[in-house]
Amino acid sequence: MKNFSFLTVGTIVSQIIGFIGFVFLTRYLGPHYYGIYVTVGAFVGMFGLLTFTGLKKVIIRKCSKDMDNADEIYNQTIGLQSLFVFIAIITMLVASLFVDYETSTKLFIAIFSLNLFSGSFRGYLNTIYKYSEKMEYLAIFNILKQVFYVGLAVSLLLLGYGIFAVVMISVGTSALDVFLRFYYSRNIVKFDVFSKLNFNMDIIKPSIVFSAMGIVGRLHSRVDLFMISLLGTSPEVAIYGVAYQIARRANILRNLLADAFFPVAVKTLHGGSVRKEVIIKYSFFFAIGMLGLAVIGFFLAEPAVTLIFGEEYTESGYILRVLIFYMIAWFSTLPFTEAAQATGNEKVILIGKGVMATLNIPLNIVLYFTYGLIGIAYSTLIIYTVGSMIINIYSYYLLKKQEYIG
Repeated sequence: MKNFSFLTVGTIVSQIIGFIGFVFLTRYLGPHYYGIYVTVGAFVGMFGLLTFTGLKKVIIRKCSKDMDNADEIYNQTIGLQSLFVFIAIITMLVASLFVDYETSTKLFIAIFSLNLFSGSFRGYLNTIYKYSEKMEYLAIFNILKQVFYVGLAVSLLLLGYGIFAVVMISVGTSALDVFLRFYYSRNIVKFDVFSKLNFNMDIIKPSIVFSAMGIVGRLHSRVDLFMISLLGTSPEVAIYGVAYQIARRANILRNLLADAFFPVAVKTLHGGSVRKEVIIKYSFFFAIGMLGLAVIGFFLAEPAVTLIFGEEYTESGYILRVLIFYMIAWFSTLPFTEAAQATGNEKVILIGKGVMATLNIPLNIVLYFTYGLIGIAYSTLIIYTVGSMIINIYSYYLLKKQEYIG
């Protein structure tokens, strides 16, 4: 609860600041230019799946079990992380040459590619604060990043600068954020950033599984905006992007809970077990809690979005009324996903997310051409319900079989 409290306070404050900036950007730039900005972020974000994201989870698990040798673990992994970030950036730049975007959009993508570097190493450095359970640092860093980004973006837009300035500010503040996280991480663990490339198979093998989970995770959760940018127009990307960003706030809360409890789950289940009543109770509790919030959101979504973002984004409110319900099933998986990852049963999540990713792309295409933008929301609701059922049932079966559930 201490971990969760620090992360929650930091996230609430940073999200409030970020939401103010989000509203200002959407209204000031309008659907066309905001749609371009979202397109750039969605395109670059898709190539984050090549940055070997699973390495971070393995680092937390290893360091939580053996805190005394954390510096050696980081020396063994920093070169590997750097290699995959370089591969991701090169691949993304080459791919941008073949998509049917405007030349200016491709230029923004090239500049924004630096966020692949800062974003990847932000997550890598965050593992230091997570395994050592110093979540207060993460809270402070998140707030500072939003203060700098929103403050500078609003200021320059008011001075008459446009989307180019926003892209540059995003890249600059992300780089500063990574530097601060690295600087203060030296108080916890010291490692050589220029360590040679090390292929430790005990680290690489589970990282591949976690990375595969990350890949299918992006294909089922973040591919929607990218596909709309290919199938539709910039204003459509903006309209769906507003609903997506609001609904995504609930997923941020879920990730907070996951980050706070994962180190604890590792330490608890490392040679121990939990009662089945406990894990089922928490799964049910999370689902009911999100159901209540979703029902409230259903009635408030359309008028609230129109009031806050303007008449141009009224359709976003209708999409949000559908989109928010996907979190009910997804929150129910939280106790099972953390227990599965803490005990080395990542394949459960990989299978569940794999099914979701496989269904999402064809469903997006079919439902978009059948129902329009709201069809993308229908697709999201369907795949999260199916995937959550698979993850919960299969996780329970494996954990029970391995006697982690008593």
